[in-house]
Amino acid sequence: MTPSSDPNSPRPVRLGRRRRRLYTTLVALAVVGGAGLWLGIRAYRAQAPQGYVPGQDDADITSKLDLGIPAEAPDPKFTDVTEAAGLGGFSTFAGPRTSQLPEDMGGGVAWGDIDGDGDEDLLLVAAGVALTASETERPSSIVYENLGDGTFEAAAGIPGIRINGMGAAWGDHDADGDLDLVVTGYNAIRLYENERGSLGRDYSFPDSEGFWAGPAWGDYDGDGDLDLYVCGYVRYRAQEGSGPTAAEQYGTEVPYTLNPSSFAPQPNLLYRNDGAAGFVELAEELGVSNPTGRSLSALWHDFDDDGLLDLYVANDVSDNAFYHNTGAGFEDISHPAFVADYRGAMGLAAADWNDDGDDDLFITHWIAQENALYDSLLSDLGPPAEGGPAVRFMDAADMLGLGQVALQRVGWGAAFADFDHDGRQDLVVANGSTFENDAEPKGLRPQPSFLFWNRDGEAFHDITPLVPALAEAHVSRGLAVSDYDNDGDIDIAIVDLDGGVRLLRNDIEKRGNWIKLRLRATPNGRAIAGGTGASIVVRSGGVARRRSVSSGSYLSQNSLTLHIGIGAAESIDGVDVRWRAGATDTYTGLEPNATWLLVEGAATPERLAQGARATATQPPSSVSAREATTLFWQNHRAAMDATKVDGDYAAAIPLFREALRYDPDHEDALYYLGACLVAMGDTDGALASFARLVEVNPSSHRGLRRWGTLRASTAESAAHLDAAYETLARAQKVNQEETGVLLALGEVDLLRGRHGEAERRFSLVCQANERSVAGFFLRGYVAWQAGDAEAARAILQRATDARGDEKTPEGAVMEGDVLTAMHTDATPLAAFTRTWEGNRDPDAAYRPLANHLRAIATSVSTAE
Repeated sequence: MTPSSDPNSPRPVRLGRRRRRLYTTLVALAVVGGAGLWLGIRAYRAQAPQGYVPGQDDADITSKLDLGIPAEAPDPKFTDVTEAAGLGGFSTFAGPRTSQLPEDMGGGVAWGDIDGDGDEDLLLVAAGVALTASETERPSSIVYENLGDGTFEAAAGIPGIRINGMGAAWGDHDADGDLDLVVTGYNAIRLYENERGSLGRDYSFPDSEGFWAGPAWGDYDGDGDLDLYVCGYVRYRAQEGSGPTAAEQYGTEVPYTLNPSSFAPQPNLLYRNDGAAGFVELAEELGVSNPTGRSLSALWHDFDDDGLLDLYVANDVSDNAFYHNTGAGFEDISHPAFVADYRGAMGLAAADWNDDGDDDLFITHWIAQENALYDSLLSDLGPPAEGGPAVRFMDAADMLGLGQVALQRVGWGAAFADFDHDGRQDLVVANGSTFENDAEPKGLRPQPSFLFWNRDGEAFHDITPLVPALAEAHVSRGLAVSDYDNDGDIDIAIVDLDGGVRLLRNDIEKRGNWIKLRLRATPNGRAIAGGTGASIVVRSGGVARRRSVSSGSYLSQNSLTLHIGIGAAESIDGVDVRWRAGATDTYTGLEPNATWLLVEGAATPERLAQGARATATQPPSSVSAREATTLFWQNHRAAMDATKVDGDYAAAIPLFREALRYDPDHEDALYYLGACLVAMGDTDGALASFARLVEVNPSSHRGLRRWGTLRASTAESAAHLDAAYETLARAQKVNQEETGVLLALGEVDLLRGRHGEAERRFSLVCQANERSVAGFFLRGYVAWQAGDAEAARAILQRATDARGDEKTPEGAVMEGDVLTAMHTDATPLAAFTRTWEGNRDPDAAYRPLANHLRAIATSVSTAE
């Protein structure tokens, strides 16, 4: 059985004998019509085996469906690198549990390059704490920055997200070139704007009450911006209902509050993105609120290949929903498409697993229900007949080895990926029970996860027993895949409710080559990061392989960078990209075993460097290492002379940049380039240079301090102040003896209106350094603001004594002068101490500072 010999054919057909028979039967049923379908179902039911009972020991009932592990299967080596990567400190749930449904369903994991440095950062959603606990007791969801060397650290400038969390998804909804974030949970939907790698909460987005599960970004209306669909689970209320205190599920007694059937469904939400006008909720109006479904996951995906994103919704103990996008609205084709199974559906994954030219759908289910693989019949049956559904599917899970094996498991997150580069997409599934243990305190029962190897598009084989890192039992929930270490293969992150996260590095011996593609859409002239909604076909070795940038898994998000294994093929014939806006671009000349950036409308692909240095300037390939060292020092010394001898910052900047071409990681060059950019008023450029310094050396005290003080000095939003505070706090941890950062943190406290915290920090500064004029001056301001003029006057005297014989500035203090000086002073409010003339009248001394802080508060409030 070989692929199509035509390298331009996008739909090579591979049909097994059993599959051909099933397709023939299905086509015959479609021709005969409803009566024939009814008779066929009756005939099947008459011959069907007895229902399966969880825990049943009689293996003969289903053993014939177990495909085993073939001799040609790869050695699936995955290494648990969680601790080594710096992720061991994350906790998903701060127990003990109180047997409430929202405690047991989360949380998710989402990969995304939020700082644009070329590697994948990681968001871990904390499921929270017992519902009876206070908000301050909840563990925070954490964004971990990928440092590019195989390790992560908690990112600076990220606000705490303390909710009983569920899901998360990255998407560039404002089309500014970076990935924004939505996080869902119990009584929480929160949107965070990404500003150059720093997240700030968008308070204009409603934080709706309800039990919110999987979010999914997708441009359903084709207007060039991303819309947001949010799954509602159940209308849960703690200890709600007058019904029984326990319910029975498959012979097991469970608390009433853990059974989703005890509660009415929570309708879903669809937020249409209207750009500057914000989001408008239209789910009910558009017919996609799914009011009878207890929804957990949603998937935007073009299943019928018409260029429009369809919507599939996985529902627990309810019919699943499939909404076909007609361009004028949505049509519910769940039943005609044969995908409206009434089961306990959890997670979703879509892919063309057999390379037959259409995308198929995998769904994880609850115990004793088998997982489903809905194999698309689009390429087999062709376009629909008049009045027929846009696409039909057939559940082939049992035939392909994915059904029976899952009877004892509860499946959650899932993802297709070619882990061994043989050209076929394999499948990984996270498992974990919802049944409680008998022991106290009551936890949930752990289960091993699944790794299925795709054997040449013919069947899947469970090779989990060969993978200790996956065979170990956990109470797993979210799962997402990414090449986090940029070595060309796909790694796995799994969130465990009974622990934290597991990062499993792919160390499989590869069987072929690969290519990675980053997409950047440009609808309406705007650059959208990630290319969400686009689909591609990679043509190599006579096979056309489809991939799409879409949502999926359970409460989680895979990397938006597309990874394609191409098997033994040694070249790429071409890549076709169909952008969400409708245009198709074809790219040639792409070499395998590399990462490429494809920009909508751009004729030439850009090869990206591997790893965190993807955005750093590189020296010309013709320059030797010795020549590069010489050229670096020539330019660096000239730049330092221009800076320190001539004071010519404009001349120094291009010299520093030229030096950095030959040594992109040189810390002094990065620091002084940033300082020169500050002097020239280029705040964004300076922030980028200091951020790069911290990327090179995460313990760079001067880099952290300068970034934090500059961000605070130029803050235009609460998010900026939050980012400044977090970064300065990191600097303080690096050197706890230095009082300058402590002073800057106190100044940020003033900018945020936290006078009590500010006074505490200023007091510590004054205790450690009796000559700190700024410490005494600002401490006096806090007393003056509290209405204690006498205390303020006394502290001003201490500031005068600390200043000693220092020469005071000439002239009056003007607000404009202060604002100008702010951009070059070491700390956000240093200008007010510098321009204070020694007047010990608190009103005169502090009025300019009070006016400034009032103006900052107004501008920040307006920005929010």
